[in-house]
Parts: sequence; C-alpha cells; structure tokens
Amino acid sequence: MTKVLSPRSAAKRAAILDAAQGCFCEQGYAATSMDMVAASAGVSKATIYAHFANKDDLFGAIICRRCDDQAEGLGGLVLAAKGDGGTALTAIARVLMDLFLAPEVMALYRVVVAESPRHPDLARIYYEQGPWRGKQRVAEALAALDRQGQLVVPDPWQATDLFVNMLRGEVFHRALLGLEPAERPTAETTIAESVRVMLAAYGRPG
Repeated sequence: MTKVLSPRSAAKRAAILDAAQGCFCEQGYAATSMDMVAASAGVSKATIYAHFANKDDLFGAIICRRCDDQAEGLGGLVLAAKGDGGTALTAIARVLMDLFLAPEVMALYRVVVAESPRHPDLARIYYEQGPWRGKQRVAEALAALDRQGQLVVPDPWQATDLFVNMLRGEVFHRALLGLEPAERPTAETTIAESVRVMLAAYGRPG
C-alpha cells in the first residue's frame, strides 16, 4: 500500500526529486552524491534517506514520476477519440512525441546511456520505470481501441513496439545528439506517416 505523505513531507520529497534530477542531468549519475542533492534541495541527508533507500532508488523515483505525469493523459486520449482510430492514434502519437523530445527526458536518457555499462542496475531501473511502463500504457490504449472496434490489434504489445519505434526516428535522434533539426522529416510529418502506417496495418477493413 502506498504511504500517504503529509503536505509538508510531500513538498520535501518533491524538492528532493527536483534537485536530484538537476544534479543527475548536470553532473552525471556517478558524480552525483547524496550530499550534493541534499545541498541543492536545502534538506539534510537524513531527510533524503527518510524518503529514498539509496541513490538507485532516488533515480528510479525520478523516472517513475516522469512516467506518471504522462500516464493519465495517455489513458484519457482513447476516451476522447470515440469512433475514429486515426484521431486516437494521432493524439497518442503527439503525447509520445512531446515526451520523447522533452529536454528533461532527453537529459535523463543521456545519463542512463552514459552510465549503463558501469551501472547495469541503473539501466534496468530506467527501463522498468520509464520505457516499459510507458509502452504498457500505450498497449492498453491500443487494446481499448481494438475492443471499441476502432482498430484490429491482435498483439497490442507488438503494435506498440512498432508505433513507438516509428516515432523515435530521425527527429528524435537529431535532438538526442544535439543536432539542428532537418527540414524533413518534422515531428508532425513523422506523426502523420506513423499513423498512416498503423492504420494500414491495424485499421478496420472496409
């Protein structure tokens, strides 16, 4: 059962997470210490350990919070797109693209990629709390569209994998590497083409 925090304790926890995210993104995972996070958050190190068991737990909570921020929106998109699979897919794709290109998400992703050879547990935490949970939400949305008769999706997880990887194309990789955006494809043309391919594969016949 999730522990209910008092408003004061919840505010401290949020401040710790904000400070830790800034430290991880600016200094890297290995160089960030709990002392550094405590100083940035304006709390004692004992206060951090009252909320988080260790640095891995703290990093996992950051990823989990970011994913939770998107989960409700993804679930609501299906309900808002009744009777039109293309509209639903486009709305989901826009939420995903905004998530993929968000500067804070990019920064955390770079930290994990840089540290994963030395800290495989960090990569596992990131994958389980971030991409896996996010893909699970999208798969649930596609399954709901299938049940509503808007799409035909025999394997929602496989369809999600294809959809996500189409969206994480050139636009995403140029942003990840800090390169200037190309004239084409743009985020919008990537979304439109990904939705077109999904409808060709999973749209209702006739």
